[in-house]
Amino acid sequence: MVRAVIIDLDDTLYDERTYVLSGFRAVARDIARRFPHVAEGALMTGMVAELERHGRGAVFDRALEGAGVTPDAALIAELVAVYRDHRPEIALWPGVADALAEVARNHRTAIVTDGLAQMQRRKVEALGVARGVDEVLYCWEHEAPKPDPACYLEAARRLGVRPEDTVVVGDRPDHDMAAARAAGCRSIRVLTGRFADAGEDAYPADAIAPDFRAVPAILRGEKFGAEA
Repeated sequence: MVRAVIIDLDDTLYDERTYVLSGFRAVARDIARRFPHVAEGALMTGMVAELERHGRGAVFDRALEGAGVTPDAALIAELVAVYRDHRPEIALWPGVADALAEVARNHRTAIVTDGLAQMQRRKVEALGVARGVDEVLYCWEHEAPKPDPACYLEAARRLGVRPEDTVVVGDRPDHDMAAARAAGCRSIRVLTGRFADAGEDAYPADAIAPDFRAVPAILRGEKFGAEA
């Protein structure tokens, strides 16, 4: 019987790309404030183009260079701080709030999220999900980045359940499903976000959901037994 559900945040409950773009907008505003000759819109366009071509690694450097500003280390560090501390403009995917509420009515629930805790807390606050679950745990605060199972085991302990009575819901086989297996939990993979097309490799989920809205029905199904 499933007594608890541990849920990933990024790309499981909302589109993580929207957080990245929100951060870019905050940085573009900051650069335009520092250098009035630089157009905020052009900066944003350049950052998105760099993201698409080469990923996040040197987005701010390339944006400054494109605007004719030398990207010295001190300035880049300040822009990274703006990105990390900004108040994100993000929202849950449609139907997720209702699905999360249904899961929480029938199970103990925790969100376990990976990444810099400062950023993850901002996301949790912006999405308003903390009030809908019993616990929120930040893996990096526990020095246990995914797929380390330690944070999942701690979540189960706080929820008062055994790992074998717990289901992990997430989008990344190599993070969420791998951690679930290592912790002794079962898992549901949602096919949303950046890793929707990723192969399961050595970490297949016990069930697949097209998105989080399907999770309550899967938990009610025969594979996972009756609701608690």
